[in-house]
Amino acid sequence: MLRVVALFLGLFALSCGPALSETYYVAPLDAVVVGTPDGTEGLPFLSIDKALKSGKVKGGDTLLLKDGAYGPVSIRENAAFDLPVTIMSLNGKAAHFDSILLAQDTRNLILRNLSVWPRDPSVSSAYLVRGYTTTSDITADSLDIRSEENAAEFMQWDAAKWNARKFNGIWLQGPRGLAIRNTLTGIYDGISLGGDSQIIDNTINGFNGDGIRAVSRTTVRGNRVLNCVATDDNHDDGFQSFSGATWTITGLVLDSNIFIEWTGAQDHPLRCMLQGIGLFDGPYDDLTIVNNLVAVSHYHGISVYGARGAVIANNTVVNIKGHALTYPYIAIFSNKNGAPSTDVLVVNNVAMSFQGKTSTADHVEFRDNSVIGIPSLV
Repeated sequence: MLRVVALFLGLFALSCGPALSETYYVAPLDAVVVGTPDGTEGLPFLSIDKALKSGKVKGGDTLLLKDGAYGPVSIRENAAFDLPVTIMSLNGKAAHFDSILLAQDTRNLILRNLSVWPRDPSVSSAYLVRGYTTTSDITADSLDIRSEENAAEFMQWDAAKWNARKFNGIWLQGPRGLAIRNTLTGIYDGISLGGDSQIIDNTINGFNGDGIRAVSRTTVRGNRVLNCVATDDNHDDGFQSFSGATWTITGLVLDSNIFIEWTGAQDHPLRCMLQGIGLFDGPYDDLTIVNNLVAVSHYHGISVYGARGAVIANNTVVNIKGHALTYPYIAIFSNKNGAPSTDVLVVNNVAMSFQGKTSTADHVEFRDNSVIGIPSLV
């Protein structure tokens, strides 16, 4: 009798447990499917939209995309899940998109191993991967994002071509976004995320605006940002943040990132003068900037305007041209409204110079930092 009761309880527990995850297949544009598509490998759904509207897809499931072109995709409906739904290439990054737009209440999507660039770069599209403020919990993982298929040739582009390729890479405005292990090539602005988000282990190579932006609580760790060009009046930043009249940036972390202004020919006519880490228009509360390498020729190496509680430690800031100058520097400034930075520790850094000073009244301390004399060329 006890054995029967135990068996019954076990079956009851299984019936009350979470539903098993399913895998569904999606075909690219112009695919021919003989029969009624049901998401199986032999009868794949004919679009991501049709898969989501089928009523079959639930949290925890995976959509495997067969090789081919999917065009510009807009995900607006039937895409709010309690658990993540993964949309990924069946083979490598062989599922290709012109752009991906996430809107309305889209929630809990993982975009993984996809290729994203406009097949016709003359078609205007400001953002290649975009999620609006109403979206949340979006992950962009291991995407290959370019302004055109041959974007790796950006060192050969002239100003006119760059100005015709002003595609922004990833902008996820909603909360709890994650951009991880992506590669962005030959774009305008690279990656921008909303609050309580993470930007981890991405490579941005060739950009005409800002590499990374974060204007709310974000962890930015392990990224490589290199090769900035200048064709307009934008003051290009490896990383930029700024607060507004109605919000304060709290809990921003920049850890173990690499910002290199240029790796190409020294006399390239479009080489920019890159600002490294620029935190303008504070205040910034509970700020952490540690273990970063900044190799630029602009005077802003790491510049913070209006810190209120900050640790800036173990960073290296070097003049990439090898000149014995006093910049780029690590600097702590007052907010633009005149309020001084307070409760700041600047420790164990190496830079061309340091701007700001120890203040007992404001609890600002510069300690155990080193000044570079004549740097080697990077």
